Amino acid sequence: MRTAIAGACAAAIGLTGCNGFSKLDLSKLGRATWQRPTDVVESLDLAPGDRVADLGAGKGYFIPYLTRAVPDGRVYAVEIDPERIEDLEERFGDDEGVQVVSGQPDDPGLPDASVDVVLIVNTYHHIEDREAYFRGLRRDLRPGGRVAIVDGDPELGGILELFLPKGHTMSREQVKEEMESAGYRYAESHEFLPLQVFEVYAAP
Repeated sequence: MRTAIAGACAAAIGLTGCNGFSKLDLSKLGRATWQRPTDVVESLDLAPGDRVADLGAGKGYFIPYLTRAVPDGRVYAVEIDPERIEDLEERFGDDEGVQVVSGQPDDPGLPDASVDVVLIVNTYHHIEDREAYFRGLRRDLRPGGRVAIVDGDPELGGILELFLPKGHTMSREQVKEEMESAGYRYAESHEFLPLQVFEVYAAP
């Protein structure tokens, strides 16, 4: 699978050699090509009325996919960057199913015992003192609530290594160690993303 994706990526940007490249621009491929947002959200098995948080929502890429998956539910778009919060409010402020949340580096700012699923895409590696952070996040989850972590795969080989910024990765083993130390249990892994790990953990 990843070999095929690598060939397609190289062809898409006209790459004929790797010398001199430390990173390639994924935006030239179209994010849906490698992020597979529809598949990511479908794999979460969300239901109408669910409450889901996009932690580190950025510009809101996943928000439309999540809102379609939880009719009559709520999507919390969590950010700590003031400019991104402003952008999110401008884009989704009129959507009754979306609530923009101004989080803190040590607290996402979600309502207690209210969230069914927290989705974290390309953000887990940025969080400092992750064990304490996710221990605190358990307060915000309903019993059995899940945390879905999507982050760069440090075990990529060959040309695929060029598609991720150095240091913006997190191994499955480290995620497992940290999440279990924070009191979560392993739920499942997904292998369909060509550039990223996708791990799901559940609260007690």
